[in-house]
Amino acid sequence: MFKLCLVLVLVIAVDANPAKSGSCSCSGNISASDVDRVHFAMNLEFTEAEFFLKGATGKGLDAYNATLAKGGPPPIGAKKANLDPITNRIIEEFGYQEIGHLRAITDMTGGIPRPLINLTRENFAVFMDRAVGRKSNPRFDPYANSLNYLLASYYIPYVGLTGYVGTIPYLVYFNIKKVINYDCVYIFSQEKSNMVLLLFTDLYLKILATQKPYYIICIKTKSS
Repeated sequence: MFKLCLVLVLVIAVDANPAKSGSCSCSGNISASDVDRVHFAMNLEFTEAEFFLKGATGKGLDAYNATLAKGGPPPIGAKKANLDPITNRIIEEFGYQEIGHLRAITDMTGGIPRPLINLTRENFAVFMDRAVGRKSNPRFDPYANSLNYLLASYYIPYVGLTGYVGTIPYLVYFNIKKVINYDCVYIFSQEKSNMVLLLFTDLYLKILATQKPYYIICIKTKSS
């Protein structure tokens, strides 16, 4: 599962000084402590915090708790999304939850500097193209409306949840397991559930089924 998380981080994160092809060498097996594993997951926590806070409030993590970034650069491309009031409020709460995640992990492990994160609409468009297997025209913009934003948001807590669940069996210390189990896994599960409720109401299904100009076909499901 953490391989999937790694792919996501590599897709989103931007290296300010990219290495030349072939210059990186790895020994194969990597020995990671509990702190190493949790610090790796913080890359995704920063991504969520910045995307949710900026999308809902127009302000990033630095406006709420700059010390958590530890001097790391602000993300590029993130901006206030055109959200309806209900979605805006829920996404704002997600952002505050992510501040809590970062604070809990930092208090426990010392934290890491925020990485440089690419939250441009162009980057999300590339990701969505890969997800549906074709290029969108016009280009997908997560900040354009509530539906687009929710579609872009859905995969982030999902990957975070599966990443944490995959790494828990490898954690040794109880205190770190406790933080990850409740503060992260439990909240990620709530976020994912709320995303599903927002995306798969009849309203959003009707919009998605006729969403021009993409015409993405959905299968409507009903709970008993």
